[in-house]
Amino acid sequence: MPSREELGRRLKTARTEKGLTLKEVEILSGVSMTHTSQIERGMTSPTVGALEKLARALEKSTSHFIEDSSIDDVCHMPKGDRNSLTNEESGLVFSALSAGIARGMLHFYHVTATPVMKEPGFRTHSGEEGITVIKGTLDAVVGDKRYKLKVGDSLHFLSAEPHAIFSTARIGAEAIWVGTAAPVL
Repeated sequence: MPSREELGRRLKTARTEKGLTLKEVEILSGVSMTHTSQIERGMTSPTVGALEKLARALEKSTSHFIEDSSIDDVCHMPKGDRNSLTNEESGLVFSALSAGIARGMLHFYHVTATPVMKEPGFRTHSGEEGITVIKGTLDAVVGDKRYKLKVGDSLHFLSAEPHAIFSTARIGAEAIWVGTAAPVL
């Protein structure tokens, strides 16, 4: 993990490259501009939650800020190296298919969905996302529309729309998920 100073430099560079003020980052991320300024100046380290919010607001992966070495232009990820994120409410497990690339905007995951008894809460955030079912069926709600996705079906939408993806099928489902921001769990 880089030093506090290096992490702060990376954060400030990402913010200024997007032409954002500290106040604009506060609005986008929910992290106070005072705290963000302290992180940028190497005075404090962010919590994991704060770093995830800042990364999403700046449309970067969290790995962009915490990897020790610079990120390459190409990422090869053997199956055994995947990290996973779990959302208990939706029954979704996101296994990273890439650690990210330099200046990259996309995040993509293999998603395993276990059946849930009730519809999970809705999420909204910046960016866009798409999902393609490769096994089973998935339920999706985007805005006021409901979709039943079967093998080979895909869905692409703006993440600012309230949305939920889950499986009520007895056997669950698998899908490939791509988004311009890391999954919001």
